[in-house]
Amino acid sequence: MASMRNLLSIALSSAFIFACLASVSAAADPARVTAEELKAMIERGERVILIDVRTPQEHAEGHIPGSVLMPLNTLEGVESLPEDGQIILYCRSGKRSQTARNILERKGFKGLRDLEGGINSWIKSGGESISGPGK
Repeated sequence: MASMRNLLSIALSSAFIFACLASVSAAADPARVTAEELKAMIERGERVILIDVRTPQEHAEGHIPGSVLMPLNTLEGVESLPEDGQIILYCRSGKRSQTARNILERKGFKGLRDLEGGINSWIKSGGESISGPGK
């Protein structure tokens, strides 16, 4: 009975340590930015270029003010990106923006970051969202 408790304790401890390490490595990814980090960048007046990689309909329903719409399915044809600021890609939850970053990096673009958790995390953290076609 004692050895069963010991095994259970070791398994739970291992699961906890793994979960902690996974969250630390995700948070330490320099190619990702959290909603809080993005807000701080904007508040400091840093030049940030926000690219929304969702569909036009999603963008019209709500987007981060000042963002530019470049749907994921159009990125293979992109030949240039603005160079006068830090480019932050975002989508709804952070999955498509990671794919977008990978596509653009394969095309040779450097220094791209994506918003961890997408616009969902932005709104959850109190970030502003506006509706309409935007830019």
